[in-house]
Amino acid sequence: MILPKINILQSLALVGALLASTISVASSSSFDTLAARQEAKPFYLRDIQIGDTTLPFSPASVVIGILSIIMLLRNLLGGPKSSAVASHILVDDTEDAKAKLTAMKKEINDFTKFKGAAQRYSKCPSGKASGGSLGSFSPGMMVPAFDKVIFDKESKVGQVIGPIRTNFGYHLIWIEERNLVE
Repeated sequence: MILPKINILQSLALVGALLASTISVASSSSFDTLAARQEAKPFYLRDIQIGDTTLPFSPASVVIGILSIIMLLRNLLGGPKSSAVASHILVDDTEDAKAKLTAMKKEINDFTKFKGAAQRYSKCPSGKASGGSLGSFSPGMMVPAFDKVIFDKESKVGQVIGPIRTNFGYHLIWIEERNLVE
């Protein structure tokens, strides 16, 4: 078979024309299927159409995206969060620990006595060094039982609270400051 001589540009044009005709046949049949699929979806799941332009996302995905961005920004920019400054006395979980702390609680009526008791009796390193001070913290930074008591509206600032049992042992807690944000 004898092929006619053609240059590179002519061969590229020929290949392009063949591809274009194949694509147009395939796209017209797939377009009908895609259009039918789009019409079968509820309006909030269809791709957004603006004039002749179809955006590849639905109103539902736009709403989810906007809400996600708002939540991310709120967390990143550090919206208002509850916080507390507290001290504690920790003793091992023994049979008489709860009774010992209950008796100790009756004797403590001010923060100076609380700090002294923390330095004498607490098993926590913070107790020995700084009178049981835990510094400032937000919800979720302490064990759940501890957090629950600290950030409970019923727990009063400036009073001994407890004994509270956690996986570390029993605690007496003194809330020095607290800022509750709803």
